[in-house]
Amino acid sequence: MAKLANFAVIMKLFADIGNSLMKAAVNDGSALREVYYGPAEIEPFRDALKGFTIDGGMWCTVREIDTDLSSFLSSMSMVQLTHETPVPLKNLYSTPQTLGMDRLAAAVGAWSLKQGHDLLVIDMGTAVTFDLVTAAGEYAGGNIAPGVALRFSSLNEHTGRLPLVDADGPTPRFGLSTTDSIRSGVIRGINNEINGYILDLKEFFPSLFVFLTGGDIKFFDMNCKSGIFAVANLVLKGLACIFDYNEKS
Repeated sequence: MAKLANFAVIMKLFADIGNSLMKAAVNDGSALREVYYGPAEIEPFRDALKGFTIDGGMWCTVREIDTDLSSFLSSMSMVQLTHETPVPLKNLYSTPQTLGMDRLAAAVGAWSLKQGHDLLVIDMGTAVTFDLVTAAGEYAGGNIAPGVALRFSSLNEHTGRLPLVDADGPTPRFGLSTTDSIRSGVIRGINNEINGYILDLKEFFPSLFVFLTGGDIKFFDMNCKSGIFAVANLVLKGLACIFDYNEKS
């Protein structure tokens, strides 16, 4: 019997470099597969990619990264998403050069899943971002608020006696200890904030779909919430969509 030839499947790589961590996924032409979630450092990232043949892809970052990591990404023929990169949405942001590319990528990712609908994209990371995509395919801006960890640390750092509280734990409607009061205030507060945004926008966009993503979506109560979708790698999906859009242009 003749032996089958060994060949490597060439994959595209997509990477989202956030304020604290980095996430990456490969695409073999059929689906995204997460391959890395950790610090934005070249050694562990390179180790995670051993065994993969990468030729092209796209990455975005919300901060400056070291030159070694940037050079490594470039060595795989990856391109950086910037405000000058063509995207399949009309960008209505008045200062596109200041728009976080993770926000734009997440908006495109949501649009790729629900084209022709009004969409609210909520990314719960270091910051909580709220971004609107219209049914006409327009990125219509959004808002930025402190994330879960920032709210806990701010209470500790900017008061005299309030402790730094772990986010995991009971969140009673009204806390009977300072620890529970802080945790309930932060977690219930951010849930009420998100629900408030949704209710407010649904007055103007009755058929609104909501996409939740980011590392802190576990703190949002998804019970009995219709029209809300939790998508773990929405930024990476958006990067893949933008990459394909430019490949076909």
